[in-house]
Amino acid sequence: MSTKQLLAEIERGINALQKARALCLKSEAVAPKAKATAAKTAKVTRVPVKKAAKGGMSDESRAKIAAA
Repeated sequence: MSTKQLLAEIERGINALQKARALCLKSEAVAPKAKATAAKTAKVTRVPVKKAAKGGMSDESRAKIAAA
């Protein structure tokens, strides 16, 4: 491939990229902005989580240990 052919190929690539860029910018200007949905604007409320009780032994188990 000669230098002239290589430069011509690069120029074609640059032109294609410039056209694609122009189309992207044009579509961004025309496209309406997305409306805020309820899921995006809803406030998150946190529910406190109950912690597991420590030493969750039954009365029967405590009586057995005390008797031992």
